[in-house]
Amino acid sequence: MAGISMETCDSLNFYKYLCQRIGSEEDVKIRRLAFVIRDIGRNNTFITSGSKGEGLNLNGSDIDVMFIDRCAQVYESEAEVVIEGKRLPFIMYTEDTPPCFTQLYLLTHHQNQELVSVSVSLLNMLDKNHLGYAFSSELYKLFHLSNAYRSSKIHGPCISDEFDQHDLAYCLKCDTWIRQAKPWISRPRTAWPSPELISKIISCETLTTILKNIYGQGINCFAFSETLQDYQNQCYEINESIISKNNRCLQHFMPLYCNILNSGRVESFSRLLYDFLHHSRTGLSKGLFALQISAAFKVVPVTTTYPYSSTNRKHYLMYKNDLSHLMIGLHSDAISGLLMLASFFYVAKNYLASLTVLTYTMEKYTDEIIYLRVFNNRSIHYIKQHVVKLTNKEKLHTILKSLTTCSFEVDHNSSIVPQELQQDVASDCTIFHPLPFAHFLRFLCCYHLHDISSSRQSLQQLEHVQWTLSEGGTLVSHPDSLNTVIMCGIAHQLLGDIHSASHAFLETAARDKNNETSAASRLYSLF
Repeated sequence: MAGISMETCDSLNFYKYLCQRIGSEEDVKIRRLAFVIRDIGRNNTFITSGSKGEGLNLNGSDIDVMFIDRCAQVYESEAEVVIEGKRLPFIMYTEDTPPCFTQLYLLTHHQNQELVSVSVSLLNMLDKNHLGYAFSSELYKLFHLSNAYRSSKIHGPCISDEFDQHDLAYCLKCDTWIRQAKPWISRPRTAWPSPELISKIISCETLTTILKNIYGQGINCFAFSETLQDYQNQCYEINESIISKNNRCLQHFMPLYCNILNSGRVESFSRLLYDFLHHSRTGLSKGLFALQISAAFKVVPVTTTYPYSSTNRKHYLMYKNDLSHLMIGLHSDAISGLLMLASFFYVAKNYLASLTVLTYTMEKYTDEIIYLRVFNNRSIHYIKQHVVKLTNKEKLHTILKSLTTCSFEVDHNSSIVPQELQQDVASDCTIFHPLPFAHFLRFLCCYHLHDISSSRQSLQQLEHVQWTLSEGGTLVSHPDSLNTVIMCGIAHQLLGDIHSASHAFLETAARDKNNETSAASRLYSLF
């Protein structure tokens, strides 16, 4: 770097360090795009924000999600109110508030008609004063905390989980640009910051002192950053091959992709299709859209409960509808879509078709497959050579599809749940690890085909997989780990081995501290 100033050299080195630590500009763009597409598929109520939403996957950072509360609507003035269903209209009041803050008042009457009857539950989120019913953010958070998991807690404006990995902020939305924000639309961007803003910054002596000190330290100011303090100890590669670049990109993106898939289902495939057709311009966005669209189609048979019908025509139409969705859902990942199809055939009592799909699925379930529910970076390290081969010739969305699998997730009374597992989804959804579920489903097919020898062989494979995944102990992921042992118990029970079945159910019930599984009730039914 001859002829380059010390400041420029430091800046270039720091840029390369950031590329190693948080990813390149392309990595950040991919992460941001993936979250945006995910949000599109979640019925327009979720907005991923914070550092991860901006594409920055920093160690220790949580996932920040804004949830748009559709029960309320905010207006700047009473004149703008439009009555929409049963949404509660709130009016902004900024007279006695600091800059960037507002009070919200519930509009109970509009144009001489009563809009809202203030119920007891609504009163629990409002404060009464001389202007009427004022919205209380503190009471609002306490209301949502009461409906969250028992281990959740209030963290600033958010509801957080016990491990501080997810922050959920419940938000009320105003559909128009408020008066204070309108200048942002038309002002020339080169004029920022304005002289007034500069004056305000200068008038803040403490902030000015901090900024001067940071400027004087240059890049060394990051030595005090918990996240970036080790930048001086890093080595910097000037050149990077395409293969190593793609491999690094995958390593940076995979943890976030895992978070995206584990953060909830994509259900609104109609919105995904619309945005895919009208707004997707690049190959990258089209590939990521394709993955999410497939995942959304795959969910339809999982969440669908059909009304009882005795006509063959209705059953045929339902069968064709589910089958068409499942065929599209095959392209979401390597394994789970195939398992759903196999389970669909099993429920339809087409055991031979189910076994055919299962045979193909087991051939694809190699050591290179990454189970995203318990993903960590070591998962990629173990299959590094395979990843290098893929990144040399495949696009990102193809790599993600061929490398990963999600859990097998089913809802209450889903049309693809085997009858033997209906008890496990009697009141809520549950998940199964794909590999043991595949062996269990093969056991069921062989059992109903009266192939007892193959049934016993499948049971042995199921128990071997259960032991292997838990390394002879306890799996770290619930409830799929507990459901694996339950499947072993069901198989033993069907074969008449009540002793082994009761042992499996007893073991699971002992580990099921929150009574999330059917283990206790199954154990009770044996006696």
